[in-house]
Amino acid sequence: MMRWLLASAALLPQSGIAQNASERTVQVTGVGIVQTVPDIANLDIYLRGEGPTPDAATAALSAKQKAVSTGVAGLLGPNSDFTTSNVTVIEARGGGCADARGYGSQPRLSSGECAVAGFIATMQARVRTQAVEKAATAAGLASRLGASDARLQGFVLSDPKAAQGRASAAAVSDARQRAEALATGAGLRLGPIVTVHDQPSFDITVSASRIGVNAPAAPPAPRVSPVVLDTKPTPVETRAQVTITYALLP
Repeated sequence: MMRWLLASAALLPQSGIAQNASERTVQVTGVGIVQTVPDIANLDIYLRGEGPTPDAATAALSAKQKAVSTGVAGLLGPNSDFTTSNVTVIEARGGGCADARGYGSQPRLSSGECAVAGFIATMQARVRTQAVEKAATAAGLASRLGASDARLQGFVLSDPKAAQGRASAAAVSDARQRAEALATGAGLRLGPIVTVHDQPSFDITVSASRIGVNAPAAPPAPRVSPVVLDTKPTPVETRAQVTITYALLP
């Protein structure tokens, strides 16, 4: 009986070591960064019309809208989207009328120096285009055709998910390299993946654009020759981060 107990006691530590060895893992974090040349440009265009009556101001605004949208669309081609928003029509008074806005101000009657001298109609328009190389030229053309303010606001990706996928693949590759280095340093071999956790993306992404889907034919090119401005956007940086647990083999 005593011999059996001693034999059992000798086997227990060895069994425990084998069990711990089978559960050896290493957890690493990989980061992937990819750069993609943007294929969408965004322009903001502000239009303004003035007149003695609301109808006159809106008619002037409408004429500028037509001239700018036709000219810009003719330059950029069919894969562009011209949308409008924030339309306002307000009264305008002479310079001698004290501002009725701000701290401590008082309302003013529309008489004397504060009589209504006319009306101002404004509109904000946005252009999204795949003609990235012509975006800066389009901003200059819009001002030439009557826009009070035209700005090339920036560039984005039409398919950010594809860029995010490449960044995720790069992050997984980076994690494996880190894990292999740790395993080698510990005198072990890297085993299969046990768990994978995708960290929330910390890169600014944009929605996919609908530009180019059933796009109408482009209007005729503008009669005026625009001043050409070269455009070379900075690549969009997309990041991904993953945490992966690998098994370690002896």
